[in-house]
Amino acid sequence: MQLRLDHDQFCRVVAGTKTIEIRLNDAKRRHLRPGETLTFTDLTTRATHTVQVGAIEWFPTFAALYTRYGGLQVGSTPTDSVAQMVADTYRCYTPAQEAEAGVLALHLKEVPHEDRMA
Repeated sequence: MQLRLDHDQFCRVVAGTKTIEIRLNDAKRRHLRPGETLTFTDLTTRATHTVQVGAIEWFPTFAALYTRYGGLQVGSTPTDSVAQMVADTYRCYTPAQEAEAGVLALHLKEVPHEDRMA
């Protein structure tokens, strides 16, 4: 699956500090399964980076997800509050979208080296 990321979020995935990607549980992502690959495209540089989906967790709200996983894991700073992370997320998604679909925590794993060569 192809996903787009802002430059700073893309860099955090590549560096391995962002280990959870946050997305709506919408029709595009409802069929994702652990082991599938995600290819992120940097919206600024158009660079790509491929990872595997580890675990997938569903949450009713962004606040519930950020209460469980915060800061660096989700691409924020360690000092960001849950309220700040939710406000930042609402720049991409609306509260109505969140209420309709719920949200996913996609745990990211690096693709094993031999799989990248195939």
